[in-house]
Amino acid sequence: MKKLFKLAFLFFIAACLLISCGKDESSRESPSSGLVLETAVSPFRTTRGETVVVESTVRMAKAGQVKTEARLLIPGKGPESLLLREVESANPAEKKFRGEIKMDSNAPEGLYTLTVTVVQGSQQAISKGSFLLGNLIGDFTILSSFATDDPEKDMRAYFEEFKKSGGNLVILHSLITADRAYYPSAVCLKPAAAGSPEDRIGLALKLAAEYGLTALLSVSWDMTREMPYSECLDSTKKIINELWNFYGDEPALAGFYNYQEGSGTYLVWQMREFCAAAKSHDRGLLTACAPYIDDPLLAGYLAAIDDLDIVIYQGAVMASYRKDNRRCFPYRRVKDFASLSAGATRVRNKITLSHVELFGYLEKQYAGTYLASPEDIYRQMLSAASTSGPEGIVFFTYHYNIYDYAKTIPAARESRTGVEKGTAAFKSIASTAARDSSHLGLYIPYNDWWADRWTATVVPALDAFRSLGLSPDILPFIPRRGEEILPYYPYHPDEEQLEYLLKNRYVLVLSDIAGMQDPDSQMLKEFIEKGGVALLFGPAIPYGDKFEREELCGGQEEPAKLHYWIKIEKPWGMRAQKDRIFDLKTVRASSWQPVTASALASFEDGRTAILANHFGQGWCFTFPLSLKEAARDCPELVLDLIDLALDKCGVKRGFDVIGSGEEFDLAESADGDSRYLAVVNHSDSPRQVSVIPLNLEPQETYEIKNEVSGGTLWVGKAGNLRSLAVNLPACDYVLLSVRRKPAVY
Repeated sequence: MKKLFKLAFLFFIAACLLISCGKDESSRESPSSGLVLETAVSPFRTTRGETVVVESTVRMAKAGQVKTEARLLIPGKGPESLLLREVESANPAEKKFRGEIKMDSNAPEGLYTLTVTVVQGSQQAISKGSFLLGNLIGDFTILSSFATDDPEKDMRAYFEEFKKSGGNLVILHSLITADRAYYPSAVCLKPAAAGSPEDRIGLALKLAAEYGLTALLSVSWDMTREMPYSECLDSTKKIINELWNFYGDEPALAGFYNYQEGSGTYLVWQMREFCAAAKSHDRGLLTACAPYIDDPLLAGYLAAIDDLDIVIYQGAVMASYRKDNRRCFPYRRVKDFASLSAGATRVRNKITLSHVELFGYLEKQYAGTYLASPEDIYRQMLSAASTSGPEGIVFFTYHYNIYDYAKTIPAARESRTGVEKGTAAFKSIASTAARDSSHLGLYIPYNDWWADRWTATVVPALDAFRSLGLSPDILPFIPRRGEEILPYYPYHPDEEQLEYLLKNRYVLVLSDIAGMQDPDSQMLKEFIEKGGVALLFGPAIPYGDKFEREELCGGQEEPAKLHYWIKIEKPWGMRAQKDRIFDLKTVRASSWQPVTASALASFEDGRTAILANHFGQGWCFTFPLSLKEAARDCPELVLDLIDLALDKCGVKRGFDVIGSGEEFDLAESADGDSRYLAVVNHSDSPRQVSVIPLNLEPQETYEIKNEVSGGTLWVGKAGNLRSLAVNLPACDYVLLSVRRKPAVY
């Protein structure tokens, strides 16, 4: 009897194991495992006049006919059908379809989202694809705050208002609160009833499509129940799965935004898991996040996540509970933090969006409420506009702080004017002066703790560039593929970043960098050897295990001492003429003994102050003063040194801005025969600068206009123009254009 019982028990255990294995296997299969659809869109960034190509591939478990449908959400207009034609495929279990989208001269800016559906028998598969034209104007839309009695009426009014203000993107936020999930969830403890008005996600996506607004869904864990944090990620993944199954065929849906924010590299692991979960449903889904700015290393590690598409770097200008608790950054940091993110994301072809805060705490409150003033809003947007790299802005939050507040708080209507004025300025500056890189890149090397260095090293350098009238990109370290997993240290340079820097002809500026770990030191060495140009400012000139300092700099460093002036040893710039002396405000700096380098300038004791070393195919310039000290004491010398470095890359600046200051943001670009300069004055008082257009043809006639007022400031032959006095209003900007006038016969 015992033997029979034992055999029966073993049989039961074996059966359970078989059933369990079967469950595990089936759980890895999607409902449409017999029908797989993939869509590719190229190019991801497009321009008017270009043709975008769509290619969809259907893989079938059983050969046969399929029915396809494609809908393209056009920003500002809504969804339209797109014809996909079947093209020849060598594989009988595979069908290929192709479509083309011609971007005409009036194509609206925004994120175009394609939804492709394929049906075979009872099986259906959905795939997404997106591409970007121009800039995005986005908002965090707080679903939980819409009116309870008639949410559709309230939503329509908001979408219409935001669209009229220039908006083309909404991030549907607060999808799940402690009170309920705003969709008929089987995962969440307190779901909305199916088909009820409380399915606000479904309603919002349908209305977003109607108004031509691309949408991302902000996904969190189930907040309607208490759960250990260890379960939050799994809950988030299940909710992504539900949302895709419910709303994947909605034409407005472009992807998912990660509700979880963070301020350090600890966020990277969670973002990698979140993005992989979203992309497991369809590679064409976009993913997004909005980190804080406390850790510059975070920018590079986020860029290294292949599945992450959009980064919205928060500027923290308005976010202050108390001055001694959380710092309120000045307006110009909006540009710096967005540039920090874009300097990483563009290497991996991702999107960075600037973050503009429409709320205000305590000392930043407007009219005694949780609202930013029109001036605070406008000045943030001016800084965002002058940044080269980001491809738009996102408000936090127009819906809550402007649209909702304006129903009962008159001050919100005043703040709305700041948004309207700022949006107009953003579009004007971003499409002209901020289109191009300056080819100057302030490099931030790898360090696993950057908090002090950001304040002590990076910020002074950025503000020194401002006082010089220059607008550098910020280029943070990006880990190499395969070495982006924390907490392991990276050991090799990122070949993609190195190629990007060389291809885009960057002059790398390192300011007060004492030492570099292996990836950065090898990257710097290879960058210069392969034709790159580097400018090393002191007081610390970097050491690195992967390069010999004497070979890279072309000289030997000597002990620091006090110095009083610098003399030019050989002519090498417009202002750096031989024997010219630049007085210093008594600085302590090292001097150098040239070995292979040329001495461009010397201190008063005859020892070398500036080295120029030809290393491999590139150049390394060494100046032992800090960038802040050099910009303060001898700005003309620094400008000539930068021009010399840029010239080695085949780049010429378009303008000198004399009289610029730390409270300025600047941007310049060229477009055919036109060039543009934007100067933002964040000061509370008017300022005047002298603008000198550079590298014009002396005998050609040019016209200089103020694009803000429309007035002509100067017309004549370039050889007759020495400088142009330009008045800058307080807390405002000037946008100048320089155009060659055709000869009249």
